[in-house]
Amino acid sequence: MNPKISNLKFWTLYFLLTFAFLWPITHLSAQTGKFFVDAITGNDQNDGSSPEKAFKSISRLNSLRLLGGEQLLFKGGQQFKGSLKLEGIHATIKTPFIISTFGSSRATILSGDSVAILAKDCICLTISNLIIEGSGRLTGNRTNGIDFMEVKNGTIDNVKTSGYLYSGIQVTGGSDIRITNVNASNNGFCGINVLSSAKEYGTDGSAFKTVKRVYIGHSVAENNPGCPAITDNHSGNGILMGGVTNGLIEYCEAMNNGWDMPREGNGPVGIWAYMSDSIVIQHCYSHHNRTSPKGKDGGGFDFDGGTTNSIMQYNLSAYNEGGGYGIFQYAGATEWSKNIVRYNISFNDGTKNGKCGIFMWCDPAATPMKQLKAYNNTIVNNQGYGVNFEPGNYLDFVFGNNIFVLTVPSDCFTGGIFSGATFDHNLYWTKLQNRPATTPEINPIFSDPQIKLPKNQQFKFKRIEEINSIEQFQLSSKSPAKKAGKPIENNGERDYWQNPISLVGKPNIGAYGK
Repeated sequence: MNPKISNLKFWTLYFLLTFAFLWPITHLSAQTGKFFVDAITGNDQNDGSSPEKAFKSISRLNSLRLLGGEQLLFKGGQQFKGSLKLEGIHATIKTPFIISTFGSSRATILSGDSVAILAKDCICLTISNLIIEGSGRLTGNRTNGIDFMEVKNGTIDNVKTSGYLYSGIQVTGGSDIRITNVNASNNGFCGINVLSSAKEYGTDGSAFKTVKRVYIGHSVAENNPGCPAITDNHSGNGILMGGVTNGLIEYCEAMNNGWDMPREGNGPVGIWAYMSDSIVIQHCYSHHNRTSPKGKDGGGFDFDGGTTNSIMQYNLSAYNEGGGYGIFQYAGATEWSKNIVRYNISFNDGTKNGKCGIFMWCDPAATPMKQLKAYNNTIVNNQGYGVNFEPGNYLDFVFGNNIFVLTVPSDCFTGGIFSGATFDHNLYWTKLQNRPATTPEINPIFSDPQIKLPKNQQFKFKRIEEINSIEQFQLSSKSPAKKAGKPIENNGERDYWQNPISLVGKPNIGAYGK
């Protein structure tokens, strides 16, 4: 017999048998596109094609040769132990790869010391309607809850994640990421963390800004205390973006984070960005955030080192240990420039660090900060300052049309060295002293703005979507802040309460524009 013919028959038979072995999975995918998992009545010997023929375990899913456009569906109300790992799954926007729940409630993935869902190099992936739980940041877990690595068109929606050493949700690299209706709590480093996949900044920072188009909305990051594995940098953040170009964070809440950071020095913040471009943080509430006993920061919001062309607007910050709105630049970061802070409210922030509503810090060894516009904010503080500067290089910083109210005995509304800053058409008032404040001001007003302050540390809104309907901080009809401000071009056209702002004539001072 011809040996070549014999070899041909052997390999033909081999491939036919191999294809026959794989056919049930491939054929199933083509027919239904769904794999069901039921921890109680399922069986890993089933084909997973229906609730009645469901698999039993996550390990069975990991053994599949998954394709784009399929769905992995866990039985609602049940718990599943294990770690789901996906790589190289490329679906389409029309038919994304979906990981979710079937039934009337959310399923829970108990991942123990490991990651719950790890996705690498995937396209058009959606994770929804799940509860994700690790073994705890202090009790063995060493990972993130959901870990996206270079995912494009990724969506995470209606997910609760807790108990991870690092972040409840971490996104590294990738593009077109959407995170909504997430509750991230009791994690170590961060609730929701988006960061660059690059290790170096490059000369202008562009090499580091590898993540494109990120949306985080209608989510809560609470009680993420700190990461015991990180002893040389901050931890215990709420929501954080780093290395992002075109990012939007809105209708989010960050609270009670950062209190167990295991170090002294720079600390966490509720909601912030660094080394990023074209970021908008709006309609968010950041409050009661903390830092370690000897740590710094612990503030509400922050545009940190290397942030450019970004806006913070329509936010509420209150009762944070650090300043309400941080403006920071650290040594080694690339240019910090062309950022705006407008129509925000700060109430009794800086209870430990900063002692103010807006806090500037620039490392003397850092690239000088330049071109900040902070206007039409309302700052009420019971610690000592409305605005505070640490020593540093601040170029072309302009503070205009802001209200600064101090409710403690002080006449120093502005602290620190601020030779590179201009103050124009701001209103100052301290209820406990009947005399003007000392300030480097152009056209100042020293008068009671006649605003209603909160009582019992409460703001009257039940849902984060109602954050811009609070009754406090609005101007009375006879307030001296009415029509007393300086016109500002490209002013956003709406105040904190979303009232339209006229582009004709003098605007109000403060966050209330009606």
